[in-house]
Amino acid sequence: MLAVCVASGDDDDAPLLVRPAPICVPPLATRNDELSRIIDEYVQDAIAELDASGTGFADTDHAWVREHAAGSLAEIEKATLRLVALRASSNTTIAAARLGMAQVSLVRWLGRRCPSARVAP
Repeated sequence: MLAVCVASGDDDDAPLLVRPAPICVPPLATRNDELSRIIDEYVQDAIAELDASGTGFADTDHAWVREHAAGSLAEIEKATLRLVALRASSNTTIAAARLGMAQVSLVRWLGRRCPSARVAP
């Protein structure tokens, strides 16, 4: 969300928005320089939230998030949280419990993004 604040006109010293100008923000998936840092930040948040400090997040996980979830910040957040839970757990049942979701939902989510993967319950 973008908010533009303008002085009320009563204060002559306050800057006024003279002419509105469009602000173009490139799609997240095209901002390669920022994407790695954004993913890393969400990974650290997920590790803290799930108390999974011993969990690693491999380069293959980063690549997976870029390929399957880089459409929005919300998708990146969801993917990193779920991948950290999967890495920190011995199976999808435990990972789903960590996330507070049904195991079948986690398996379906993963299956839609990686149909060739075989997921053990």
